[in-house]
Amino acid sequence: MLTRRTVLQGALAGAVLSGCSTGTPKSVPTVDPGALPLEVVAGAEYGGFAAAAYRKKYPNATVTSVVEPLLRDKVLARFQAGGPPDVVLNAGDKALELPRLVAQGQVADLRSVLDAPAWDNAKAKVSDAILPGMLESGQYDGTQRTINYVATVYGLWYSSGLFQRRGWDVPRTWPELLALGTEMKGAGLPAFVYPGNHPYYVLELILTLAAKTGGHDVVKRIDNLEDGAWRDSSVVRAISAVGELVKRGLMAPGSAKFDHIAAQKRFLASKAGMLPCGNWLENEMKTSIPANFALTMFAVPPLDGSPALPRGLHVAATAPYLVGAKAKNKAGGLEFLRAALSRDVAAQVTTEANQLTIVRGAADGLEIGTALRSARDLLGAAGDQAITWYFDSWYPAFATAAAEATGEFLAGGVPVSDWSGKIQVAADDLKKDKAVTKYHRA
Repeated sequence: MLTRRTVLQGALAGAVLSGCSTGTPKSVPTVDPGALPLEVVAGAEYGGFAAAAYRKKYPNATVTSVVEPLLRDKVLARFQAGGPPDVVLNAGDKALELPRLVAQGQVADLRSVLDAPAWDNAKAKVSDAILPGMLESGQYDGTQRTINYVATVYGLWYSSGLFQRRGWDVPRTWPELLALGTEMKGAGLPAFVYPGNHPYYVLELILTLAAKTGGHDVVKRIDNLEDGAWRDSSVVRAISAVGELVKRGLMAPGSAKFDHIAAQKRFLASKAGMLPCGNWLENEMKTSIPANFALTMFAVPPLDGSPALPRGLHVAATAPYLVGAKAKNKAGGLEFLRAALSRDVAAQVTTEANQLTIVRGAADGLEIGTALRSARDLLGAAGDQAITWYFDSWYPAFATAAAEATGEFLAGGVPVSDWSGKIQVAADDLKKDKAVTKYHRA
């Protein structure tokens, strides 16, 4: 983690301070970031929203903000040539391969941003305004290389309009969910639809359920490739519980062959009662959501009444901001990130881009639709029970294998023991593979 800041200038410097990162925000002499032009390249439009706040603080600054979703094609060569943009929001269709850039020393340490005074509250640090558990995804070997800006919330989607008309209640436990699914089935409505072409959606559901049952250590052990992690009793209970959906005939026919768009369209056409997905669903399908559907998310319900994480919710910090280590205005890039992490800018991102950010409370009180409002409320209630894992981004080939095994299980191809055993063997092989860089979370 880092530290640094100038009270007079309100500017971030590129130097790392030694000592403890707790307590009052530190100030050190630094260059004026507004004295140099600032270049921001973002894979999504909201990546440049902090430019207005930056210009207001530094009225003489020249800020260029460009939206470029093809970062790998358009920007990667600039890093290799030693002239990267000052700030990059790594989103879009061709995002940069961050581990490789980090290994090459191309990405600046961002701890100074987090230890600096908050943009809108000089008595607090920037890190104080960030939701719990949202920074670890940007750490490489203990160093904060990115700040992943968007809080992606996962859960189960339903039509609150349909539930109200039918008199259905949102289930609070897994047995209640099974009972509701059975009632839906009796009414001629398949309880669940899922994209069988992308079985990771259901693997996500299983891991969330396992973590709610056994706590954060369940997924930490999976991330750390620990022996027997996929045979943990909480994981086995979770896959068995999801298997009940199949056994009871609660999955929509044809789900095993649907892609994500087909599954989502079927759900929005009220041909299934529930859908596992992240909160990008509304943005992705906004032209297909019927009037009065009232798209709403609820958290995956726990297996019983005594879960380790009763408010547990899978939240992934995505859309990494980074500053080029060799950028011409690195100090300005760090200062831009400080502005982006202010409540005002984060609130603008939620209002205009329909995205939740990692900034604590930034979406509170905003007039937003039922979908984002429900995700926001779940995120706020989760607190330190936000569930995170990283193996899918650290080891994508392994994650694909785990998802494919889940697809086989849902299709009736393998029993529970074979599912957990097959994935554990793949994890063990990965652990032994010296050609793959390994990561560890505390």
